[in-house]
Parts: sequence; C-alpha cells; structure tokens
Amino acid sequence: MLVLEQYIRLCNGCQGLVIGQPHVITLAEVAQILFCTPRNATLTLNKMQKYGWLSWQPGRGRGNRSILLCVIRPDDLVLSTAKEWVQKGEIRPAEAVIAEYKATMPGLWEDYARWMSSHFGVHRAEETGTVDILRLSVDRPFANLDPIQVLLRSQTHLVKHLFDPLVRYDEVTKTVKPHLVYDWERDESGSRWTFTLRKGVLFHHGRKLVADDVCYSIQRLMRGPTPHRWLVSSVEAVEAIGDFVVQFRLKEPNELFLQLLSKEYLSVVPRDYVEQMGASFAQMPVGTGAFRLLRNDDSMLVLEAFEPYFAGRPFLDRVEIWCVPQLEGAGMEDGTPWLKSANDERNQGREGGSAWQEIARLERCFQYVSFNAAKEGPLRSEAFRRYLAGLIDPVQMRADLGGTRDGMEGWLDMPFPSTVEEHAGVTLSLYTYPDEDHVEDAEWIRERCAQAGIRIEIVYATPEDLARPEVIQKADLVVDSANVDEREEVSLLEFLQADALSMKHHLPLAAKARLAKEVAAMQQAKTDRQRKRITAKMMRELLEDSVFVPLYQNRINMLAHPRLAHVQLDAHGWIDFSRLIFRMET
Repeated sequence: MLVLEQYIRLCNGCQGLVIGQPHVITLAEVAQILFCTPRNATLTLNKMQKYGWLSWQPGRGRGNRSILLCVIRPDDLVLSTAKEWVQKGEIRPAEAVIAEYKATMPGLWEDYARWMSSHFGVHRAEETGTVDILRLSVDRPFANLDPIQVLLRSQTHLVKHLFDPLVRYDEVTKTVKPHLVYDWERDESGSRWTFTLRKGVLFHHGRKLVADDVCYSIQRLMRGPTPHRWLVSSVEAVEAIGDFVVQFRLKEPNELFLQLLSKEYLSVVPRDYVEQMGASFAQMPVGTGAFRLLRNDDSMLVLEAFEPYFAGRPFLDRVEIWCVPQLEGAGMEDGTPWLKSANDERNQGREGGSAWQEIARLERCFQYVSFNAAKEGPLRSEAFRRYLAGLIDPVQMRADLGGTRDGMEGWLDMPFPSTVEEHAGVTLSLYTYPDEDHVEDAEWIRERCAQAGIRIEIVYATPEDLARPEVIQKADLVVDSANVDEREEVSLLEFLQADALSMKHHLPLAAKARLAKEVAAMQQAKTDRQRKRITAKMMRELLEDSVFVPLYQNRINMLAHPRLAHVQLDAHGWIDFSRLIFRMET
C-alpha cells in the first residue's frame, strides 16, 4: 500500500507530467517529492519499474537529469490494486484502498462498484472443471452462526444450510415430517416423546451423529440465557437411550411440540466440536447440513456443498457471501449473472425480456413498532398508546416511503384502534437498527409525531445490543421486524415470548397474564382450526391494547435466468441454496 501511495504522490508532484510521455527530472527532485533520501528514492523507483508502473532512465553523474515515464494513471492503478485484493478473496483491503482515494479521484467509486456488481448472482466457472457458484453481498460479516444465538434472518438462513433439526415443517402439506429421525412416538399422556435417529448421518468434521449430540443441543438451550430459550420452556428433561433413541419428557402436553422442534434454533450440533472450539464455534461452526463452512471472516463467508449429506448433495457447488457496502449508483457490466434483484432499478428493462423468470413473494416477516406499556411514563396510559397508534398510520407510511413496503397479510390484516386526543409536550425514546429501512421508518415516525407536538429521540443500536432485555426495557418505542413463516402459531409465540424481541418486555402486566392463559390454551388445542381461532383472538386483543403497530411487509422480486431452475423465495425472502439447479443448453 505504501508503494501505491508513493506512485500517486510522484505523479501528482511532478509538475507538467503526462501519463505515457517522458518527463525530465532529477533523482534529487524525486526524493524531494517522495520525502525520502536519494538512495531510498532509487529503491522505490526500481520497485515501481519492476511492477510495470513506470520506466526510469537515470542520468549519468551527480545532478544530471533523468527520464521518467509513468505508464499508468493513478486512478487506474488504485482500481487495479483493489481488483487484485478482491481476486485474492480479500474484500476489506480493497474497500479500504477505494475509500482512501475516492474523494480525490472522480469516477473511481463508480467504476469499482460497477465492476464489483458484475460478480454477484449465479456464475459458472469452467477453468478447473465446472463449478457452479452463487455470490451474494451483505453489509456486515457473520460473527455468530451458533443456532442458539443467531438473531438476524440472514444468520438464521445460513443456519438452515449448515445444520439440521430433528424434524422439518413441510410448507406445502403444512405437516411436520421426519428429518434427522426415522420416526417418533408419543405416549397416551402426550407428555413423553420418543424419537429414533437416522443412522450414518455425518457432521462436517467427519463424526457420525448420535443421541448424545441431540441431548446436548437441547440442554445447552435449556441451561443458558439465550434469545430462544422459550422454545424449550415446556421440556422437563431429555435423555439418550443408546446411540439412536432420544426421549423428551414435557411438563405438560404440547400440541405444537413438533413444530417447535422444527425451528432452526433447535438444530443439532456436535458435542465434541462445540466443547473443543468454545466461543470460536459461533464463527466457524460444524453441523450436518447440506453445506459446510469453509471460511467466515470480515471479507467473506464461503459455503461448500457437503458431498455425503444424508438428504442428498445440493447441485450448487459453492456459495460466497461477500461483505461489502451497498453498491449504490453502479450499473451492471456485460457478462450477465443468472440471478438478480428485480427491485433494483438498474436491472429493470435489461437483457432477456420475458425470457427471464420473475419470482415474487411477499415476506411473511413484518416490520412493527412496539410501545413500552411496562415502563413508568406516558405509555402506561392506554389512551395515549391509542393516540400514538393513530398517528403512526402504516398506510400513510407505505405511501410516503414506498420501496418494497407492502400491505399486511395473514393475522396482521386487521384494523387497529385510534383516538383523536392530543398529547403535546411528551418526549419518547425510539430504539432501532441503523439499517436503511429502519432509519427511514424511525425518521418518518419522528416527523409524524413532531406534527402532534411529541418529540422522538432516536437511538440506533446494533442487533446484539437491541436484543438485550435491559436495553429493550429502557426504550419507549422499538422499531423492529418479527420473524414469521408458515408455522403461524409458533411464529406468534416467538413474537411474544422471545427475549430478544421487544413485545415480551413491553407488555403491561394484565396483558401478560391474559396471554399466558391463551398460549397455554393454544398449545393444548387439538386442531389447527382451534389454534387459528385463538391466534386471531390474541392478535385482536394486542391491537386493542395498542401495544404495537404492524407497519408493513416487504415484497421481494427476483429475476432468474431461464436456465436456472427451482428458484424459490422462502417466507423470509431468502433463496434456498440447496434447491438451485442450472439447466444445460441443448
């Protein structure tokens, strides 16, 4: 990096220098420009000449003039250097060199962003045999991929590919099916469940899965303070009976128990590896999933198809998720990736026309704002909460902010009450993430409330900080998103009971007591119809309490190449990597 800086200083410091044309200069003048001795200047010039950046013909004798020929423009060299870092798999140094010079080199950032954009999507490499690669970009690295600790949907999505739970929920049939198990039995009381494990299932580090791993995975969630401990609140004990049988004893019968077991947070981990790695397990975990983790650092995360995966090897060979900032204002280079976002204006109206598949889905997850009715202050007043709920009009927010924000579906599609009272002079704190959509939502709420004389102080926090109960309890309002999928009742339980979400901490005591009874009734209900009726009742009561306002769901639109098959967006708006297939040209 130092020699790059010296080359730029040399080009800028030589008055009258033109790239590609000889320039007369003395060694002493070069040394002065580079702030070094003549000897070091000679060494630096020789190094630059070796790199092919310039040609140096020293004059004979002290003080004689030499010929300098710089052959590459400084901005081209900076861009080339950044590209070399990226091609080595080092994204952070590339970002650093671009960031250092983009202010003084017009067009540098746009050229870099355009070049980077061409790498994302699905690509087929033929150099050393056919390798099918999916590349994506994210804003932050994945510091924690431990199933019992993950907070973000992006983390949870990776957990799905690295690990497996005992059972899987089938979104089509809406039933729970065996996955790491052959089958299960339940006793007459409904409180004892026995599972028979598949034989020969391999962890990524080569050891076979046994019952002790299952017990360990459940017990580590039961023991420690984790965001997802609510999942095992009904479990009294779990024990291994030999190597391939696991038995659960519940505190009381729970008709949702199988759905709870299908959650990604209850994925099975290898006991020996977790204990050996300690805290490092979160960054480089090992599971039984369709992909194994090759790399996870602040530049990129790399997944590789796990050849002996018990449920069948994925077609996709490799997934690379590069950690880069948003590439705004960059167009796509020629050389089309096979998968791209239709939400991005840069891709609208581009190549392929109707031949490209458009895959659209409304995320089941939803953005919301919660009101802290448990905290001493104005939000203890139900009348004030109703007034605030009326101010924060989701329909108006969606109209004003636009983007991918869409209306609500499912058990969120119901009116919420409001009043026309006035409460000027109140100051409230609003906590949220510094992500773009959260920032826009928070600013909109602040402006909306300001019109009514209510002052909103916005506090931006990391996902890890905003998952801490003491932070949530301090906030008056929290703008967050709730994870919802086809397991609607379990999703509602997570929304209300997860320690990392604000609802559990913002509910007034009366609502908590009422919901505890309704949750118990839901878990005891024998039919899906009964549970849906209870779910609708709970949501209606929460909206009547004015403890939260559902704001919107996001609509995701993707464009897929005609030869790319089985592109499916899940309830969280992510693609199932394990199902993607490339069709060969015929």
